Amino acid sequence: MEPKRLNKFISDSGFCSRREADRLIEEERVTVNGKLPAPGVLVTPKDKVRIDDQIVRVREELPAFLVVNKPAGMSAKSDPEIRDNVVKAINYPASLEPAGYMERGHEGLVILSNDTELVRKITRFDNRFEKEYIVTVDKMITPEFIARLIGGGENDKGEKLQKTFISKEGSTRFRIVLMPGTNHNIKMLCEDLGYNVVHLQRIRIETITLTKLASGHWRTLTKTEVDLLRSIATSKAPKEEFGRSRESKYASDRPARRDGAPQTAGANKISKVGTTPRIGKSKPKETKASKGGAASTKGSRGASRPTSSRPGRSNSSPKRGR
Repeated sequence: MEPKRLNKFISDSGFCSRREADRLIEEERVTVNGKLPAPGVLVTPKDKVRIDDQIVRVREELPAFLVVNKPAGMSAKSDPEIRDNVVKAINYPASLEPAGYMERGHEGLVILSNDTELVRKITRFDNRFEKEYIVTVDKMITPEFIARLIGGGENDKGEKLQKTFISKEGSTRFRIVLMPGTNHNIKMLCEDLGYNVVHLQRIRIETITLTKLASGHWRTLTKTEVDLLRSIATSKAPKEEFGRSRESKYASDRPARRDGAPQTAGANKISKVGTTPRIGKSKPKETKASKGGAASTKGSRGASRPTSSRPGRSNSSPKRGR
């Protein structure tokens, strides 16, 4: 492992965030090899880093980027003390953390990675990512409810507001695509209109879908998918996150695709994690990174509905729903 700044080393250990690590260092609660660290010190796993009386360790491991189809009833958290934890359930040999948010009762696509910096950026800028959901509410869907959710129109400054794509799938179920920069709290959006969400399934984040991924199973992300997530998460944020009209505030970060062209995963894969996206049922072995895996399906609602393109428009490249 290359030498790291002390605050990042502490952050990568999972002990706390980099900001919190800086505070601990300032309070002189951190020592390196028994001494108070100098500003900007670099450390490796060979150094003995302590916070108070606790030794902090970072495992040397290959970069890991996974997508899991989380069953309902399973927590999308990394804390091992939390029961039915999605990270613990898939038993992948890496220090994974979930990126973004999802409530225990909801199901669908969750991204996991041991790249703590990327995970934090994706979580912090959650509403920069285009997302697609299947939502079931507690009563009959009316045309007025659909029209209110679609939105659009103009704000008090005369600026055009972004419309939301919605497709009615049943008397109480609908499909919704949340565009970047809009309100991504589906539960709140529905409750504001007098509806309660009884079931929610996330089926897509950007070009990453649940196609051929059964409930409780996972696969590795391709290099193309990881690069897209990273480019959006690390791009310079616009001054306004909500309200103003836009084709896409982050359009320059998304790969161009011909109209009518099918969505396909990138040909290049993450180095040293296999030549194809891994997917399967067996538990991964630490000595062989080519095996797939599956989380516990206790509490699962079954296989998710796959989708490979946004309904109602061409297959262009197909955020906070919880």
